[in-house]
Amino acid sequence: MEYMRTVGKEVVLEGVGVFSGKDVRVEIHPRYEGDGIIFERADLSSKVIIPLKVENVIGLDGATAITDGEHTILLIEHLLSALHGLGIDSAYIKVYGEEIPLFDGSALPYVKVLRHAGYTILPRLKKKFYLRKDFEMQNGNGFIRFRRSLATTISAKISFPHSLIGEQSFSLVLTPTNYLKEVCFARTFGFKSLLEERRKKGILKGGDLTNAIVLDEKEVLNPEGLRTEDEFVRHKVLDLVGDLFVLGRPLVAEVYAELSSHKLHVEALRTLWTSGLVEEVEVSSLTFFLVKKRFARRA
Repeated sequence: MEYMRTVGKEVVLEGVGVFSGKDVRVEIHPRYEGDGIIFERADLSSKVIIPLKVENVIGLDGATAITDGEHTILLIEHLLSALHGLGIDSAYIKVYGEEIPLFDGSALPYVKVLRHAGYTILPRLKKKFYLRKDFEMQNGNGFIRFRRSLATTISAKISFPHSLIGEQSFSLVLTPTNYLKEVCFARTFGFKSLLEERRKKGILKGGDLTNAIVLDEKEVLNPEGLRTEDEFVRHKVLDLVGDLFVLGRPLVAEVYAELSSHKLHVEALRTLWTSGLVEEVEVSSLTFFLVKKRFARRA
């Protein structure tokens, strides 16, 4: 049988927020009762708890955020990517600030501490979402497609007018082993001119070459260079792994995204949810059949 997992013990990460420039502490705690991912804005005087549900998530330009309508936590996508990629279903996450630090710009810092902590198997069958029918959405140049499948495959295509990027494609069959080997290390990237502009406008108050791949017109400015030649598109797949988890459970589907954004990912997933195009399933890997539960929105 395939059972739900939570983190084996509390893990703590600390870093500087790229938007605020402030020190931020992130604690990931085991969650034994109930299931799913819960966020808490632990820096506030009153307790603010936000469950990971697609209706609580916003896709922004360059980031994914979770909100209760009044309080927000920015940049949740890399942490969600690590949890989803490693098969963690349930956790309680305390964030002491309004954003999650970028750390090195990938999911690797989370992967390292989560693997060191291990996981605890919960006495509840794992639940996943499956598509009722295929679906696609386009927003400007961005496109995303979901097809019914018995395994999760994530494919992405990007295109940038830079000699080191150009047009790149990558595909991943999502398993913890493949995630660790193929995408968890891939860093986000940005262009020096745009980053300098945002810093002048006060949008970015933190961040440096340790938080992302930074390019000028000709080259990568990070002294260590790239981790793989196609690190750019691998990071897009990493982001997709994170954004797909905003439903609160894994989505089993064949996913293809071209020139897509966080905004498009979240908009498409919200449409899948509100239109009833997904159904919740308990998976039994031992008996090789799917026990279907009546589709209902979780409170």
